[in-house]
Amino acid sequence: MSTFSITGGFLGLAASSRVRLARNLKGYPFRLTEQQHEEIAEKIFSALRRNPAIGAEFEKKQIFPHSTEAAALVEQHTISPELAQNGGWLIASREGGVAIMIGEEDHLRLQVMGAGLCPKECLETAQRVATLIENETPFAYDERLGYLTACPTNVGTGLRASVMLHLPILTLTGGIQQITGFAGSRGCAVRGAYGEGSEAVGGFYQISNQVTLGASAADLTDRLVETATAVIDAEKKAREQVRARQEPQLRDRICRAAGSMKSAFLMETGEAIGCISDVLVGLQMGYLTGIDPQSLYALEQAVRPALLGGAPQERDEKRAQLMRNAAQNLSFT
Repeated sequence: MSTFSITGGFLGLAASSRVRLARNLKGYPFRLTEQQHEEIAEKIFSALRRNPAIGAEFEKKQIFPHSTEAAALVEQHTISPELAQNGGWLIASREGGVAIMIGEEDHLRLQVMGAGLCPKECLETAQRVATLIENETPFAYDERLGYLTACPTNVGTGLRASVMLHLPILTLTGGIQQITGFAGSRGCAVRGAYGEGSEAVGGFYQISNQVTLGASAADLTDRLVETATAVIDAEKKAREQVRARQEPQLRDRICRAAGSMKSAFLMETGEAIGCISDVLVGLQMGYLTGIDPQSLYALEQAVRPALLGGAPQERDEKRAQLMRNAAQNLSFT
C-alpha cells in the first residue's frame, strides 16, 4: 500500500475526496516566467526528496501544453485543465494520492486524493506535505489575511476541498436542484465531475467549499463533510422511494445496463458511463453482485477517450473490452 493511500466511508456513493491547497513562494512575483516555474519546481522537489520518510515516493515531470499525456492526466483528475492547457511541472507520488502542480494560477497547487468520503484525512496529509515544503521554501503569508494567492477568492486558507458523489436518482427525479440550493446555503458549490463548467455525466457531481477566508481549513472541511453526508442521505432516500414506486422499471434499467456491460462489442463514452452508473446503483441496492464499487469508479475514468487513444471505432472497441473484463463476475440477484 502507498504511503499516501487514504480510504473513507460511503464507498458506494462517494467516489473520491480531494483537497487542494493554493500556495505562493515568498520573494517571487505572482506572474512567473517559464524559468521561474522550473526553478520553483526544483526547489519543491528537492525539499521533498531530502525527507527520508517520503522523499523516495516523489517523481517530477514537465507538463507540455495540449499534450496527450496532459489530457490523460486531466481525465485521471491528477492535474487541472488549466495546467494541461498552459503547461508547467508536476511533482507526484509514485502510486498517486499526492500531486503538486507548478505553473497554474498560483505558484503551486498541492493536491491530495483519497477513496470514499475522506476530505479531513486528505487535508491532514496535504498540510503535512505543505509544512515540509514551507520549512525550506517559505510561503507568502499575511498575519491578518492568511495565505496570499493570485485570485482574491482563494486568499486565507487557499483551500479547495471537494467530494465526488454519485447521485443518479436525484438527477433522474429532479431533486438535484434542491441539493444545489442546500449546498449553496452551506457555503458549498455543486458542479460536474471535472469542476466548474463541466457536465454531470452519469450522475457524478463534485461538491466543494466556496469560502476560503474567515474560517480555518479544518472548519471548512468539517462543513463539507456534513453537507456531503446530508446529500448522500438524500440520494439513499430517493433510491428507496423509486424502489417503492417503480421497482420493475428500476430493476429493468439496471439489468439492461449490466447486460450491455457484459456483452457489448462497441461502446461510446456516454453509454459506458451510463452503464457504470446504473450498475453502481444495482450493486448498492442489492440487485447485482460481483464487482467492487471502487473498481467501477476507476473504470469510469479508464473509459475516457484521452486514456484509450486511437481512432473513434478503435476506442469504442477498447472501451467495450474494458467493460466486459470488469463485468466477468457480475451476477444478478
